Amino acid sequence: MRIKRQYLAGLTGCLLAAGVHAEGFLDDSKTSLRYSQFYWDENDGGGFGPTRDEWVQAAQFSFNSGWYRDMLGVDYSYGLANDIHVGDDANSISNLEKDDSVQSPHGIAKPVEAYLRGKFAGGAGELNLGAGKKIRRYAQYRDDTTRILPAATVGFDLGYRLDPVELRFSRIHAFSPRHENGWGDELTNFRGEQIDDLRLYALAWKLPTGSSLQAEYAESDDYLREAMVKLEHSFDLGAGRGLDLYATSGLQQDAGKLFEYGGVKGLYEAEESHDARYLDLSAKYRSGAYYAGVAYNKVWGDDFDRLFFAKDHGTWNSSAKLFYYFGLENEEMFKLSAGMSFADIGLPQLRLDAHYAFSSHAAGFNDFSRDELQTVLQYNFDGVLKGLSAAWLHVEFETEGTPDGISRFMTTRGPAGIITHNAERFYLNYVFNF
Repeated sequence: MRIKRQYLAGLTGCLLAAGVHAEGFLDDSKTSLRYSQFYWDENDGGGFGPTRDEWVQAAQFSFNSGWYRDMLGVDYSYGLANDIHVGDDANSISNLEKDDSVQSPHGIAKPVEAYLRGKFAGGAGELNLGAGKKIRRYAQYRDDTTRILPAATVGFDLGYRLDPVELRFSRIHAFSPRHENGWGDELTNFRGEQIDDLRLYALAWKLPTGSSLQAEYAESDDYLREAMVKLEHSFDLGAGRGLDLYATSGLQQDAGKLFEYGGVKGLYEAEESHDARYLDLSAKYRSGAYYAGVAYNKVWGDDFDRLFFAKDHGTWNSSAKLFYYFGLENEEMFKLSAGMSFADIGLPQLRLDAHYAFSSHAAGFNDFSRDELQTVLQYNFDGVLKGLSAAWLHVEFETEGTPDGISRFMTTRGPAGIITHNAERFYLNYVFNF
């Protein structure tokens, strides 16, 4: 049964009224106001990709209650966003939705979250349930939080925890894009046909050996299914040093009559069936304030680049999900990464993270190559400016290749497509906790 927003608002109001004098409901609540400014300067590097010159701002008010009678709680968040400046040469905007033109985008005013939650705990474990609009996070699906306001979904959730095992389930029937107004849009394929729901199942298990096992299955009704299993283990090498190892394997398949077997113009070629697989391996060495890592990802069968519904922003629980996907058939990605905080020179609030990834082959493309260089420099202020943070993201992403005319006949612009994208993004956030 789908929760109507007016019913949820009524339940929330009753709970708030009842909780005024309830110990824990307000005493343990968290209230915050976030103000943000983002500036993005991006170009296509002479290839195919967006050109952006956008400066936007947003405010987001959030209230997260404690527990009423240790059983019920509520989360509510409301966001406002608009543009400060959009350049004349821009042909794309990502934080807001264009109106008559990119230079005159719509502002945003909407509830980001409105969620009623409950829990029941005892000797047999803890049961969690909830319904409404919220930001949901799974390995295979994640509401995107990288824009001035986050995306969110509408549905209900169940969870059960009995150490060392945790089980989760979510049924999603509406989606609120990160750059649009509204409570939530119905899920559709690229032909505009309705997808009834997206269902997500997850298992997390802490093994006796100290390893962690994660498994998920997700299916958008009559459209697309995905499954994955991930095993990770960390070794404590002493003296503040450690080694983290990860191995992930997954698949993506067509799941029914709503799948676009005839293809999607500009995104996907026609195919009789869809069955993509991948293997992802990574290792990270940590030593105090520093780390270095290496990762390898291999895709086979078909391209691993389909979305659960047309407006989905795209999630892939792989080291190959970077600015775009390194996800074409037979594509092999290698990635080197490193990062550090500047604590050793007296600046623990400053850190730098970087990676370089590349691949040189994909099925059906001649002269194929793809590489990405990314650096992120961020600073979290302290003292009287506590709550203020600033970040600078630099990206150079380039993909080259032409269809061979034998197994490929179209230059795809999808998540794993032939795209060039250079970006300078600056983020300023201030969070005030009441």
